[in-house]
Amino acid sequence: MILSALFVSVVCRLRDQAALVEPLIAELSSVLGDHYENYEIVLVDDGSVDGTAAKIKELLSRFECVRLLRLSRKFGVDVALTAGLESAIGDYVVTLTPGMDPPALIPEMIALAQRDNAAVHGLAARPSRPLLHRVGARLFHWACVRLLDLPLQPGATHFRVLSRQAVNAISEIKDNYRYLRALTPYIGYATRTFPYQPLPSTPKPESLLEAVDTAIALVVSNSSRPLRFVSWLAVLASALNMAYIGYVFLVNVFKHSVAEGWTTLSVQNAGMFFLLFLILAVVTEYVGRILNETRERPLYYIAEEANSSVLIPGRDRRNVVTDSQ
Repeated sequence: MILSALFVSVVCRLRDQAALVEPLIAELSSVLGDHYENYEIVLVDDGSVDGTAAKIKELLSRFECVRLLRLSRKFGVDVALTAGLESAIGDYVVTLTPGMDPPALIPEMIALAQRDNAAVHGLAARPSRPLLHRVGARLFHWACVRLLDLPLQPGATHFRVLSRQAVNAISEIKDNYRYLRALTPYIGYATRTFPYQPLPSTPKPESLLEAVDTAIALVVSNSSRPLRFVSWLAVLASALNMAYIGYVFLVNVFKHSVAEGWTTLSVQNAGMFFLLFLILAVVTEYVGRILNETRERPLYYIAEEANSSVLIPGRDRRNVVTDSQ
């Protein structure tokens, strides 16, 4: 079998999954070694407390082309994958969720990405969920596409293939809140979808409260449209208050008997609310600009790095050291 000359990187985020480490590395090494001359497996330990990092380091002497990035604490799936993307050096970079995404599909997805010069997004057949979850998810995706200009794909997972150009573009985005499924379409490169059946051991989906919290953070961090909606509501309220002031004056002109103090109080209240909503409209616009401009803190901190002694398979070249800090 002729091996492809592509350099392929596979990035996996691990969190308290020590039991999955060895079979994961073994399967990835087998699939990648059977198809590519050059590859690497980048495992990002997202603040595990069950010895995941220690288990990976035990296996570095047995498996080639494995790299460990241990983050200083838990940063979340998207930030952990971002750390892996920024460290990966492959022509194509694959991200996958251990226990959910089948490594055997990697060559097919890379072939699709290479043929169409596009990013490939996995679409998983979701297990049956409660009615409220399904309805909420559909409404949220509709609102994201139609109202918030966030092109999210229902059913999209973290199983995807990105070209080196796409990885570099995503790495330049320094938003503190990361949601890769929104950032990947944002960069504007061509995309293709790849439907697949997740593994039976797929992790349990997030609860309704967790999903709502994720949705709110996603919208606030990736779209200023809600602030624009609030601005328009404030402008509308200001206009209604101005119309009410006109109504008060008309009442005084055409009505002979007006309660004492009603005109003054009405004009005062309407005028104050007009100014209040006008100020709110201006402030929300500037808050939106500030939201888009202030992204200063580092996304993550790496506590430890470790590598296999052989990083280029089939070549007689070895690292001087096997790990570093």
